[in-house]
Amino acid sequence: MASALERRYKLALVVDDSVMQCKVLSVLLKEEGYRVFTANDGARGVEMYIKYQPDLVLMDINMPVMDGYEAARQIKALSKHTLAPLIFITSIDTDQAFIDSIEAGGDGILVRPFSPEVFKAKIKSIQRISDLYIQVKSLQQAQQKDAELAEQLMSGVIESRNFALDRIGIVKKAAELFSGDIQLTAQCPNGDVNVLLGDFTGHGLRSSIGAIPLAETFRVMTRKGFSLFEIISQFNSQLYDLLPSDLFLAATFISVSSQDSTAYIFNAGLPDTYIYSDEGEVSHKLGSSHPPLGVLESLLPGSQLRVVYIKDSDRILTLSDGIIEARNADGEMYGIERFEQAAELGFRNGAVTDTIVADLESFCEGTLQEDDISLIDIPCNGWEPSLSVAHSTVASVSDVEFQEIKQTGASWSWKLVLIGDKLAKVNPIPMAMSYLHEIEGNSEQWQNLYTILTELFINALDHGVLGLSSDLKKEAEGFALYFQEREERLKQLAVGSVEIMLNFVRAEAGDEVVIEVKDSGNGFDFEKVQEKLQETSELSLSGRGIQLVSKLCNGLYYKDKGTHVIAKYAVN
Repeated sequence: MASALERRYKLALVVDDSVMQCKVLSVLLKEEGYRVFTANDGARGVEMYIKYQPDLVLMDINMPVMDGYEAARQIKALSKHTLAPLIFITSIDTDQAFIDSIEAGGDGILVRPFSPEVFKAKIKSIQRISDLYIQVKSLQQAQQKDAELAEQLMSGVIESRNFALDRIGIVKKAAELFSGDIQLTAQCPNGDVNVLLGDFTGHGLRSSIGAIPLAETFRVMTRKGFSLFEIISQFNSQLYDLLPSDLFLAATFISVSSQDSTAYIFNAGLPDTYIYSDEGEVSHKLGSSHPPLGVLESLLPGSQLRVVYIKDSDRILTLSDGIIEARNADGEMYGIERFEQAAELGFRNGAVTDTIVADLESFCEGTLQEDDISLIDIPCNGWEPSLSVAHSTVASVSDVEFQEIKQTGASWSWKLVLIGDKLAKVNPIPMAMSYLHEIEGNSEQWQNLYTILTELFINALDHGVLGLSSDLKKEAEGFALYFQEREERLKQLAVGSVEIMLNFVRAEAGDEVVIEVKDSGNGFDFEKVQEKLQETSELSLSGRGIQLVSKLCNGLYYKDKGTHVIAKYAVN
């Protein structure tokens, strides 16, 4: 059965000012299965090539109007995406004629006189090369379609599942079909938003292979309530174990908390991350503090997040080096100064990403893009959970009263005790939430429970075990100092404990989760705190934890000088 190539009707164009030569060559070509068109000068030959797009061109050298060399150059210029085999047929038997023929674009040369057998052998040889070219081109087109489909699927898996695409501005321009840059956004159970901008080594398919597993890790760990630093550590281990040594990820991780008016930032090898006011002024500029991820087996000792106070009107801007290092036709880089000027203008006119992209394109003036370009614009307000408020009463209880509160006949219980340096190394909240999800299934109402559990654990650790004072957080700028002191005390922590217990109780009046948290600290003056809570209904920067938990719980009780807290959460 004949192949598609064999069944295809082949066309040939003979360009020669000799009518006799045209006839002779036409007869030989027809014997080889070609349909033949002829032209008697180079200019006419170019016109017929455009009209018929033949599979083979035979070209004389010396002709009127336009010689064969110029005609060959024009035909080759018109056939950039096809092989278009072109053979010069000439009586000039010199080395220079051969050299000029090749330089003009000829794929071969036949010097008269030649036998029909030699001519047919030459035609078969050149056509065999042409057929192979067509096959390769067809395979390339099929591969291109497969690659485009793969890129669409990859983008769908990674980007379509990003959180708040209507609020977070993301610019992504790949240098090739596959981008080596990755942009991820996800919301934590407590309403905070996590953002990642990553830039793999190089660009193209090889650089994008790590994107899908990282995207899943980022989303799952964020959803389960792991801290940003735990996610970063997992990323580094995953990349170090899975990727070749020359492939790594420069990345900036950002977590924005509207509740605490705080941004947590970790920059590992990317350009500076900017925090802008609504007037376009830079309030913070955070450079890289760690090598790209995947280079080292573990994060550098002492690595930590940068904690920055933010206002509701602020915006965070992070970018890949493809913007800074973009070049124009003169080889000049776009640079940091131009970027900052464009960003300032963009904030003032209310179109940050559009302004930067337009300015970059104007600078490059259509120059070939050498690297992937990414830019993320993050608003600092509105990242809060949807809370179901219960408005419970906060109270202190005696041992007798506590026995009445404590539930019996729990459907299930979960307990964990962290002692000494484990308090600095282990985050119990994802473990507790994972256990809850495994038994009771996923539900939006567990977001409230996550918030309650997190606040109670942090209070027990920070104020109970570490002895940190909330006074540092009375002013917004004190958050950075507070977290700096917290990190120092965690490093030195050798004694102390926090115990967490969950009891799930099923009752006719409604199911209930009872959370108990105990710490080894000295406790606090609960009566004084209660008085402050009663004086104001607004959440202040200091003491907001108890206020928030009391609104979410059906009951919140303290005993043992505040070192033991019981929270009752009604399950809908």
